[in-house]
Amino acid sequence: MKMQETLELVKDAQDVVKSRYLLCILVAQRIHQLEKGAEPTIEVDETEYSSPKTFFELSLREINEGNMDLEQVEEA
Repeated sequence: MKMQETLELVKDAQDVVKSRYLLCILVAQRIHQLEKGAEPTIEVDETEYSSPKTFFELSLREINEGNMDLEQVEEA
């Protein structure tokens, strides 16, 4: 994924989660969940998002599509 596309995902996620600090917490916690084997909450190509390096974009996409929220993160 190109840097510009990643920055666009971040910008869109900031529209969903108004606090950038809360967004950082949500993304970090979701990345840890994915590293531990959690299934993505959106439909993705498994080969495209199989590396921890790609979990940042995946977690942002989940937030942008409304599939990640604070309650979900606190439960895991």
